[in-house]
Amino acid sequence: MKSLRLTVQFDHSTVHPLHRLVARHDAFEQYHLVHWNHSADGETVFVFHVVGDPAAYGAKLETLASVVDFEVAAIDDRAFYVYVRDRAPLPWKALLNSYTERNLLVLPPVEYRMDCSLRFTVVGESAELQAAIESVPTGIEITVDRIGEYAGSDATVTVLTDRQRELLRAARRLGYYDVPREVGVRAVAEEVGCAPGTAAEHLQKAEARLIHRLDL
Repeated sequence: MKSLRLTVQFDHSTVHPLHRLVARHDAFEQYHLVHWNHSADGETVFVFHVVGDPAAYGAKLETLASVVDFEVAAIDDRAFYVYVRDRAPLPWKALLNSYTERNLLVLPPVEYRMDCSLRFTVVGESAELQAAIESVPTGIEITVDRIGEYAGSDATVTVLTDRQRELLRAARRLGYYDVPREVGVRAVAEEVGCAPGTAAEHLQKAEARLIHRLDL
């Protein structure tokens, strides 16, 4: 069973409205699709995990003609889940169908990036994966970031922002997580070029998100 890590880049005519509204708004830091399904009447149902302003997100959804219904569920003051019933545009449906109509499995979460690209992992047989890539609609570009045998999900890591991952990598490399600890937060801050208070905040938020993902 093969595993592909893909980046899917949309242009202005193919990007989904739910993606566009986040990419064009500075109130959001992170956006992941965690579950989805299709209904018999042509609607697509999504559950997103969002880091950002829930009020701004709800207000933006109200303006989208494709959205049938939605509900926001707060996690804390900067993170929330949102349930959305949507009638997706044809290019996005064509992309989705290129994977769901074959013997392939897209592994959640799907990362919605601020440059209007998606990043996700899909698993299946080599021929099916190749056929899915070749059937991508016009206006959508696919980049294969990683290919290999499937070795488990990386869903836990994708709950972190790029900046949080950068801080965690630096902290681990410098010995911040060694026992006993080799360096303090000031050394981590100097390594990545930010203030100690900022580094401490990023590390604390990253650690909290990772802990909450564990089934303890």
